[in-house]
Amino acid sequence: MQGTILIIDAVATNRIMLKVQLSAAYYRVVQTDCVEDLLSVAQRSRPDLVLTAMTLPDGSAVDVQSILASDDTLANIPVIAISVQNDNGGRMKALAAGIDDVLNQPLDDVILQARIRSLIRVRSSNEDLHLQHQAAQSFEPPLSERECLAVIRNAKVALVAHDAATAAQWTARLQSLVPYHLHSHQIGDIQQLMTNPVPDVIVVELRETTAGPSLRLLADLRARAATRNSVVIAIPSPSNAHIAAEALDRGAHDVLQSGFNVQELALRLSTQLLHKARNDRQRNNVRNGLRASFEDPMTGLYNRRFAKPFLERVARNAAESGESFALMLVDLDHFKQVNDRFGHPAGDAVLVEASNRLSKLVRPVDLLARVGGEEFMIVMPGIGEARGSETAEQLCRQINATPFQVPGIEEPIQVTTSIGLVIGGGYQHSSHSSGPQPNVSDLIADADRALYDAKHAGRNQVTLCPVAA
Repeated sequence: MQGTILIIDAVATNRIMLKVQLSAAYYRVVQTDCVEDLLSVAQRSRPDLVLTAMTLPDGSAVDVQSILASDDTLANIPVIAISVQNDNGGRMKALAAGIDDVLNQPLDDVILQARIRSLIRVRSSNEDLHLQHQAAQSFEPPLSERECLAVIRNAKVALVAHDAATAAQWTARLQSLVPYHLHSHQIGDIQQLMTNPVPDVIVVELRETTAGPSLRLLADLRARAATRNSVVIAIPSPSNAHIAAEALDRGAHDVLQSGFNVQELALRLSTQLLHKARNDRQRNNVRNGLRASFEDPMTGLYNRRFAKPFLERVARNAAESGESFALMLVDLDHFKQVNDRFGHPAGDAVLVEASNRLSKLVRPVDLLARVGGEEFMIVMPGIGEARGSETAEQLCRQINATPFQVPGIEEPIQVTTSIGLVIGGGYQHSSHSSGPQPNVSDLIADADRALYDAKHAGRNQVTLCPVAA
């Protein structure tokens, strides 16, 4: 089954015809004939989409939308209303109420099926994003309606038509209805769409005689990293259900099935931008949550949780290539005395400055991570003993050469560091293992022991872990 669809219609023949159409497309169909039973049926069946008659014995499609929105578990179910007449005023009212689309009878099966596929696909994608948001353990609250409106007020909208005159006409007619920044483009001149800042919404004209390039553009916009999260709205010109259906299947978020209608476009822009603002917030929260799980919040360096898998990958690659790599554990000497004498805020400032100094000597391919209170780990792929020892000595000098100036502390703070170095990969091996490729726990133990030897020998120096015979 592709999903569950709830049909709400008081006319039995309409329900039967819709059930036949949808069952043939492998949807599970549930039915009711009134608004009164909506909540119980929806809570029981958990539909992926609702198809409702515009007018019902005890209410309307707008009432259906309102009831679903009142229940958090049903609020995101897409709704398509079916009208028995071409009532533009009723259509605008329904779209303004949050109904996703209004289709007129007799229903065109091609556009109906495409619309259902598109809305269910978007809902599934949004649910996946919500689950990622929860998994990332982000506690950033969702945007309120007022916050969304503030965000979208500065939205950038691109109107892409087949000729400059049409694009300019659309822009002029829309400008008085929306607060967004509007930009007009021709189909063959859309390079600016791919550059920052990319539009929040891209409206594309689909002319019946030359729809091919425009449809390819839709697919291209949805595939490119730069425009993947932009909203794409397609406008067949003139009205064409088959082209509209193709646009939805190519990835358009929305279509104006009846062609350009400035009031309808303004409504759909507002609705889609609200969805985008909320999704962007969740997407940013997911990224921030994932980053927080691997990043030390004080220094901005990676943490231990990230460092060990990185070291495992480097060790695995070294085993396959025969290259060596350097592993260093770096510890600031007598750091407790810094905290005790100058206070923890000063100690934090020293840690941040130490991380900045260390980062100046590592390459983009290297890892610098904070793995303890005042302890750092450095992993350098493709580095042998000579280069590793030289770099470790430079790192020592980078820390002790200049005293640390801490805001609010008049006296410069002298800081030194001790470093334990071990060379992995190549023909080296751990003192704990007789094989050519030690596990990372052994490597870390070797580096830790070398660090202890550097501390025991007087600190402010590098000690290389001896290679077992």
